[in-house]
Amino acid sequence: MTFPPHLDYLKNSDIIWFNPCWGYHGFWKRLTQFRQENGFDFKTAWLDRGMKRNKELYATALLALSMQQDTPTKHGWWFTKPPQDPPDGIIGTILENKIGNIINVREIEVVEYFDGQILDTLKDKMKDKSYEPNTALVCLLSPNTTGLIDLKSLSQQIQDAKFPLSYIFAVFHGFEMSSLPENPALEDLVKTTLVQLAPEYVVVNFSPHVICKSWFEGKEQSWFKFIGRGKNTDFQKVTADSTPKLFD
Repeated sequence: MTFPPHLDYLKNSDIIWFNPCWGYHGFWKRLTQFRQENGFDFKTAWLDRGMKRNKELYATALLALSMQQDTPTKHGWWFTKPPQDPPDGIIGTILENKIGNIINVREIEVVEYFDGQILDTLKDKMKDKSYEPNTALVCLLSPNTTGLIDLKSLSQQIQDAKFPLSYIFAVFHGFEMSSLPENPALEDLVKTTLVQLAPEYVVVNFSPHVICKSWFEGKEQSWFKFIGRGKNTDFQKVTADSTPKLFD
């Protein structure tokens, strides 16, 4: 595979790609541990600076999970955190072609929304910064957010504003009221939602618990390495004496 210069860091053979189910459930496990270590309640732990990088990984994992639902591929979507920052994360999927397997990637920047206008949060994130063309911006809506947000109207505002990044998403643990069935089941109430705000408005609702059932049953691997480039590219399951570290 020929890497664009800004993706040269992906040649690092030590980079491990993680199953987004590992990322989703691993984040909530780490948040629980963080609360116990520090004696924090949920809100204090979530807002603590020590969870910032973990939340970036969580948002990236959610994007990869949603891609599996919206744009499924044979080998699924995976994610990782590169050694340097930016980007905050990377998602990728393995594609097969005549010259060998390639991994198609997109770099991810994450910004968290707490209060005020989401549009202002996005503008502040991108102010005086330059990004590679394939970068996607993911806005993680804090669970401490209160009030209803008109995401469809926000999408139109973002498209009219002509941001430097073409792909902008919002992700949150919950659901759009308009997507809720008349008689919702418990499964409907524990969904996660990803909204593509630009270049067009698309909503993807999914239940990580349902999606990750196969992974929980041990039918999916949790991580792998992408080996080689060009005609000999391949991917293999990582074998290790200890679990690769992802969260802080």
